[in-house]
Amino acid sequence: MPTEQTSAAGSGAPSRAADAGGGAAHRRPVPLGRLTAAARGWRRWTTPLDLAIAGGIAMWASLEALLVPSSNPLAQLGFALAVSAPLVVRRRFPATVMLVVAGALVAHAALAGADATFNPFPSLLVAAYTVAERVAAWWLAALLGLVPVAAMLAAHALGYFGSPGIETAGTVFLVFFVGATWAAGRIVRHRAITLQHTRESSDRLAADAVASERARISRELHDVVAHALSIVSLQAGAAEQFLDRDLERARHHLQLTRRTAQEALSEMRHLLDVLHEDGAAYAPQPGLSALAALVAETEAAGHPCGLDVDEAAIDLPDGLALAIHRIVQESLTNVRKHAPGAPVEVRVRRGDRAAEVEVLNGPSARDSVTPSGIRSAGAERGSGRGLPGMGERVRVYGGTLTAGPTEAGGWRVRAVLPVGDAA
Repeated sequence: MPTEQTSAAGSGAPSRAADAGGGAAHRRPVPLGRLTAAARGWRRWTTPLDLAIAGGIAMWASLEALLVPSSNPLAQLGFALAVSAPLVVRRRFPATVMLVVAGALVAHAALAGADATFNPFPSLLVAAYTVAERVAAWWLAALLGLVPVAAMLAAHALGYFGSPGIETAGTVFLVFFVGATWAAGRIVRHRAITLQHTRESSDRLAADAVASERARISRELHDVVAHALSIVSLQAGAAEQFLDRDLERARHHLQLTRRTAQEALSEMRHLLDVLHEDGAAYAPQPGLSALAALVAETEAAGHPCGLDVDEAAIDLPDGLALAIHRIVQESLTNVRKHAPGAPVEVRVRRGDRAAEVEVLNGPSARDSVTPSGIRSAGAERGSGRGLPGMGERVRVYGGTLTAGPTEAGGWRVRAVLPVGDAA
């Protein structure tokens, strides 16, 4: 038995060692998601353009360091990498990159035996452009723009630019290019900000237009629904009243109910189709010619109703005609809700400069039975949007709206709409 136990233990040790060796030899592969995340992560630090710029300058500077005779090629190669590699993150750290490149130039010029090369100046130009284009505060951008100038003046003082005959002219020439590059970066920043503000302004205008259109559709739907439902409610009540006593009159009220509902659905469908450009059916909106139908519906609901439209008003612009139609429609709806059985007069007049619409109703005929048989109609509560909606329509055309009780106990709505501004 001990021998078997020892053998079993001994046989298990190589197995665990083999497993450990196999785990070391066959490590689990890195998930593809991590590689994708890492590939996306470098975008937060740099861009393909910055990589190309830094790589191109590094290649040029390295070739110059290796091909141009120098007493210390390794120092030249290190300097080439010092002024090119930081450009990879120039957008994320513009100030730091500028200070690193300028500091590398001054340090290289201060080293004993350092040889002058052209490679730091493209890096200085790129850094100057970047601080002008990326730094928001103009004073900080201007201060950082002076850093390469100060670095070149310091290198000039250290004798970096070569023979005494050309070093001053060369310094002035390079300072001019740095200033021009900085100015170009600032102009690009200004144009980008202006373009962004223009886009934001356009977006705000588009949002305002959408909100205005939604408000208009909401007003239209309110007028259509409120008017249609009041008619449907009254006619359905009348049909219910006469169902057992006069089948023909009940059928007549039901026919009016169906017709009103169909017309309301058709108009609502038209309004909703306008929201979808591809399927919009641009049918004409109701105007003054449809006032007679409104009056007929009101008479059918038990209100003696008169209509007086001036002949000169027939040629009103479509927009004004629609506004007048909606004002009359909403006013008659309110009469049916709050003054059942009251007589109503609708008048439309057109003058030289303005059109006037007036809806005047008498007191509620509470002692009489309306065809609908609904005595509690005056107690119905509306949405509270009727008068504000009429006021908004009138204000669109620069007109005025007055609404209030009369001395006789009725209600009067009067709107004056300028004709000259709308025509």
